Amino acid sequence: MKRLLISAAEPSGDRLGAALVKALQPHTQIEAFGLAGPAMREAGVESLADMEAMCAMGIVEVLQKLPAIRSAQRALTAGIQRKPDAVLVIDAPDLHLPIAKKAKEAGIPAIGWVCPQVWAWRPNRAETVCKSIDHLMCLFDFEPPLFSNTDAHWVGHPVIDRCKKRTSIDPNFIGLAPGSRRSEVDRIWPRFIEAAAEIRKRKPNTRFKVVSPVADLQVPIWIERASSVDDFSRARAVLTKSGTITLELAVMNIPQVVAHRVHPVTYGLGRQLVRGIQHIAMPNILSGKEVVPEFVQDLSPTELADAVLCLPEKQAVDLSALGAPGAIDRTAQHVLKWMYKRVSSRRFKM
Repeated sequence: MKRLLISAAEPSGDRLGAALVKALQPHTQIEAFGLAGPAMREAGVESLADMEAMCAMGIVEVLQKLPAIRSAQRALTAGIQRKPDAVLVIDAPDLHLPIAKKAKEAGIPAIGWVCPQVWAWRPNRAETVCKSIDHLMCLFDFEPPLFSNTDAHWVGHPVIDRCKKRTSIDPNFIGLAPGSRRSEVDRIWPRFIEAAAEIRKRKPNTRFKVVSPVADLQVPIWIERASSVDDFSRARAVLTKSGTITLELAVMNIPQVVAHRVHPVTYGLGRQLVRGIQHIAMPNILSGKEVVPEFVQDLSPTELADAVLCLPEKQAVDLSALGAPGAIDRTAQHVLKWMYKRVSSRRFKM
């Protein structure tokens, strides 16, 4: 029986953690526990703390969640006392790097998955990562050289595996994806509704579906609820918030317009911290140019509607940095290697 302390602090990390636990199960009996969301709990992860209580994006938004974040830190620290064979932390470096360092100091392999975006902001974090993590698994091909003082490997991005290219298009179907965090949905969703109403006014036959795990999302009667991004498989276009979903849509070959809106204080501080990149949408960052229309902070419903209606049938996004299919299986093999390395180390000390 192998024991894994695993932690994810937001929904995309929760999905990654769940997929990884399922990929490990055919290879070894595993007891997994940690900071978990609904997907990880469904995959059998024992929740020491629930991800939903602390999920936030942005400086101001995170400050409002500090009590829940501190509670999660205490739960994860207690998890280290259970002496797992490895500790795996997914993204969220401000929460996870101190936990990883504690594990490393206790002689437990500390594995990081989804490395901090030091190529975009706070490049000094690379040194902190190297001091805190034994093994780092990177999603993009250009990331391992940025962490040359630790064992960093490119495993690829799981969106290649879970997203399938659309095979047919409904010209009257437009998707809406306002996000999964309450704070971002509150700032974006009203503008998305107004933009959809503007599109509907110009093209009355248009139908809309919205994807968001926010249970109490207020949805007009003329917008359908959808369960996942897979329900956009025939969409002509999608109006979406920034984040992992932009890569999912790019892999599915669905044209998109990206909108991003945070607390004004968060935005002001972010502009001071972010250096060297011109875009917020990952398809544009990977392509090195604006392939996908972006709107930041000032989300005019009319301009959003214009952008959606003017989208081409295809957007030429460069996805080579995501790698080949099989990212989850490659990641599982790396995790297994380090879990068994812990066992070998114990035997050597005996």
